[in-house]
Amino acid sequence: MNVIRFPRNREHCDDPDCAFLSSDADARRLYKFALQYEMDGKSWATEIWAYSSKDAEDRVAAMRRSLTMCGQLYAEVEAEAPTPL
Repeated sequence: MNVIRFPRNREHCDDPDCAFLSSDADARRLYKFALQYEMDGKSWATEIWAYSSKDAEDRVAAMRRSLTMCGQLYAEVEAEAPTPL
């Protein structure tokens, strides 16, 4: 099995592509982060939005303490698309 590792901090200062940037209601910049976990001998991944690498780490720590399953999703209504930065 090939494992792809993503560095926590990119080696250059270019911003991510627009699909990986967003902003909140206060116009603060959000970044998309990849999360990986192991289950039944397989690697799985999901993603979250966070303000920084530190914020993403804090969110993962909070998930470890309190994450619960709310239920199965059947549909999603998209709000107005975020304004690209």
